[in-house]
Amino acid sequence: MRVTPIDLKTAQHECNVIKRKIMRCIPRLQIQYILHKENEREKAFGAESRQLASHPAGRYIFESPNQDDLKKILGKNQSRFVCIAKQDTPGFLGFFKQKSYLALCFINYDRFEDIESLRNHAYHLAWHAIALCKEYESPLVAKNNDKAPNFKDEHNILTPDLTPGELFHRNLLGDIFSVCAQTLLGRKEPFATLVKQRITGTLHKSTGFRAEEFPFPMCVDTMEYIFKNNLSQYQKNKHPILAAVEITEDIGATYEPATIEQWRSFSIPAQQMAWGGCDTQTILGAVLYTGENTYAQSIADMIAERMAIKPKMVANLQEYNPFTNQEANARMHRKLCLDLLYNILARLITPDDHQVVVEVIEKQNLELLEGKVMSWCVPALIPIEELIRQCPDKNMMPELTNQAIIMFEKEIGGMPWEALVHLYNIIFEKRREKGAISMQELLKITAEDEELSSVHFGLTRAQKLKEIK
Repeated sequence: MRVTPIDLKTAQHECNVIKRKIMRCIPRLQIQYILHKENEREKAFGAESRQLASHPAGRYIFESPNQDDLKKILGKNQSRFVCIAKQDTPGFLGFFKQKSYLALCFINYDRFEDIESLRNHAYHLAWHAIALCKEYESPLVAKNNDKAPNFKDEHNILTPDLTPGELFHRNLLGDIFSVCAQTLLGRKEPFATLVKQRITGTLHKSTGFRAEEFPFPMCVDTMEYIFKNNLSQYQKNKHPILAAVEITEDIGATYEPATIEQWRSFSIPAQQMAWGGCDTQTILGAVLYTGENTYAQSIADMIAERMAIKPKMVANLQEYNPFTNQEANARMHRKLCLDLLYNILARLITPDDHQVVVEVIEKQNLELLEGKVMSWCVPALIPIEELIRQCPDKNMMPELTNQAIIMFEKEIGGMPWEALVHLYNIIFEKRREKGAISMQELLKITAEDEELSSVHFGLTRAQKLKEIK
């Protein structure tokens, strides 16, 4: 967590400098960065509306029929490039035609650790605008080439229309451009800070950051080679921004979809473990010592070396491990459930001790909101609680032990591990999107998903136990 907040004036100054540098090379393209705090995007957009409207193309943002789409974007928090508003001025008798582009970008400065990270991402967003502008002006698009354009052109508004793979590739190019532009402009630290920024974001909880969409760590060796051996050839007679554009396109052309898939094989499970509460050493250890994907292991090796992290020796991890096979996770889950049951039974002496089970159930449900599905067995614990609570005589308690074990194992067998993995993935995505999930949300999700009916049963019965308690 950042200790010192980023100063808005400093952040705005950095973005204005970037805007001016881009316009110096591409005068027709103005990038409008709107900076805002968490949950204050709409307010910031309103404050900048006059500035937007002053641009020749700015009015199209406000006149577009797709205001519902804009409203949804204003309700989000993740920094992003939105669209380009365009104005074509025909000129006198068709001569001296002019094009004016206004690119709209939002930056949530609450979500950046320092000004360097914010600057890196501001250049990254600039690439999205440059790439869209270049594609729109491409002769291939003008000639209605067989390949459909990667954008929509409606009501003087250009918006990206990318498949997930195309978006991830453009994000890769955005990071390459960010590093190249800043390096050519004289900064020494951008490459190291951006590598650290993307890797740290992957190995830690970072609300709203989808690590799999930013595969920049996959090209660090290529970037180092370019900086060491080929940078000078790009600098000849070119403005640094234009040279950065050329480098970005050359490097980007060498990366295939398979490379991005390799990054996903590492980054998604790593994010799941980070949001599950695992530290970086455990995450890398899980990949290297229990993983089954050689690409993910290779990436983990690279990261461990570059970030000087010593992976932890992981053998029997008692947390959900998305890097290993599901059979191993299922076995560990069952073992932990039975260990939990025997621990509970050892503490039961009188029928009043049913409260011990209630407390375990409450704790498990609280941990479930954090994605801890390993050993979650509330639907199997509820019949045990009822059995103990309804016992008429404390002298009968020892006889209930065998009955409790049989009941518990039957309930566990009826709750497939695959359903818990499905729930885990839902909770992970919800938490990553906004930081937390409430019990009310979880009840709604499980009520609407047939695969999670046993989970919903356990959650609702647990709610009723509170009333008995």
